[in-house]
Amino acid sequence: MLDLAENKLEGSLNATEFWKLRYLTSIDISMNDFGGHADMYFGPAMVYVNYSRNHFTSAGFKRFAGGMMSVVNLSNNLIDMEAVDFFRNVPVNVTELNLSNNTLRGAFPDSFPFLGKLTRFTIANNDMAGPIPWGLVNFTDLTVLDFSGNKLSQGIPPGIGYLKKLTVLNLSSNVLGSSIPGSIGRLECRLCVVELAGILHYF
Repeated sequence: MLDLAENKLEGSLNATEFWKLRYLTSIDISMNDFGGHADMYFGPAMVYVNYSRNHFTSAGFKRFAGGMMSVVNLSNNLIDMEAVDFFRNVPVNVTELNLSNNTLRGAFPDSFPFLGKLTRFTIANNDMAGPIPWGLVNFTDLTVLDFSGNKLSQGIPPGIGYLKKLTVLNLSSNVLGSSIPGSIGRLECRLCVVELAGILHYF
């Protein structure tokens, strides 16, 4: 485990150095002043990555790298890039992905990666547009889905209402139209917030 959180560290990171740490399982460099590109390139044992609250302007994953990576937190940075570029090569074993408070923009990729183990997906307060990926209905382990504070449109996929483990759903502050699929009423949420036509609906 490598924990350097909240140390006023700055500069850029050389991902190759982390790759050499073949048995490193956890890295936390949150609440520092690192910038530039956040390269998610780690040894095969890496499970937990927290790069939140820095000044990274871009981020990306390497193909066939990070096979064990489970938790990725890149929230509260300055990541300004197209969503289709960011989601390329996201490790299939990711269970928690937090991208909130950045400037990821554009639509989700047409062929959204199958992240069948994903339990928590947060991309609140970015600049995402276009439809919510219909493929999310296949992520049956999802417990938290927060897409609030974007520009998502074209309605809510009815299949979201069949995600039996979903306890938090926040789709507020988007432009999703004027109707809510009846299936949403099936959810057993602790907090389900959907905003349509400027009206907040709680379930």
